[in-house]
Amino acid sequence: MNKELNYIKAVTLICFAFGVLGVGFALASDSSSMMFDGLYSLIQSIFILLSGFVVRLIGRKDDEYYQFGYGSFEPFYIVMRTIVLLSMNGTLLYEAVTSLMNGGREVDASLALLFTFISIVGCTAVYIVLRREAEALNSPLLKAESRSWLNDILISVSVLISFGIMALLKSSGHQQISRYIDPLITILFVIFLAPPLVKQMVRAIKDLLDAAPPQEVQDRLERIVEGYAEKYGFKDYLIYSSKRGRTVTAMIHIILSEDLPVSRLDGIRKQILCDIHSSWQWSDTDIVFTLDPSWMEYAVPSASSEGLIG
Repeated sequence: MNKELNYIKAVTLICFAFGVLGVGFALASDSSSMMFDGLYSLIQSIFILLSGFVVRLIGRKDDEYYQFGYGSFEPFYIVMRTIVLLSMNGTLLYEAVTSLMNGGREVDASLALLFTFISIVGCTAVYIVLRREAEALNSPLLKAESRSWLNDILISVSVLISFGIMALLKSSGHQQISRYIDPLITILFVIFLAPPLVKQMVRAIKDLLDAAPPQEVQDRLERIVEGYAEKYGFKDYLIYSSKRGRTVTAMIHIILSEDLPVSRLDGIRKQILCDIHSSWQWSDTDIVFTLDPSWMEYAVPSASSEGLIG
């Protein structure tokens, strides 16, 4: 947790610096594509600070206010962040289309070339570190941050290419055509960067709605429980699972073929929980053993007509 927070603090400072410089150069060069790059970094730096707060929250134990822990705050944060970024994309898209319809925009590309090159190198270094640590720490927040930095790299590369094209057009006497390059690049940014953001938001919304986890998570849970079912001769079992951010939640009902002492069942339960915990450090699992499965239908939500009447 502390290592994750340290990365967040360092990335915040770097991101904020890139954002301020990007907006400054964008204003000086009158470039909407560079403004997109700078604003993206500024907004990102604000949300990185918030992500540090979220990391602290999800590290808390359950309490009287959140009796199942704070895991839902992680996907909620990702949804809010994505909505803000999509709103920024929509605003800049409108501005770029308006500029295109009004004859384009004259941009001073010479002011921005050096900054754009530095931005590409810096963002690439940060992305590589974040991606590696996100996998090592199994951190959805760091994964989301790494995707944002990858987007920033693509934006900076596109800005550099657009300035290069503008310079070539100007040197070849096609000044009027070069005016359309900057708004066109901004429009392409939105077209290519919005879908991944929407996909990320949909995934986070599913987490908030307690949807089933990804198939690989379900398959891994199935393999763990199946192994113990074969080892101890369980009659049958049912697994209910969901995922909230990094936390995998599971309810496992195991139907026994014979009556076993509670002490032995506790030992089996501990083995299963240890295996699940080794696969997902952030896990919340309940295991129930039974000889009579008839009560199970009352243990899960039901909208049957019998349940709704009376």
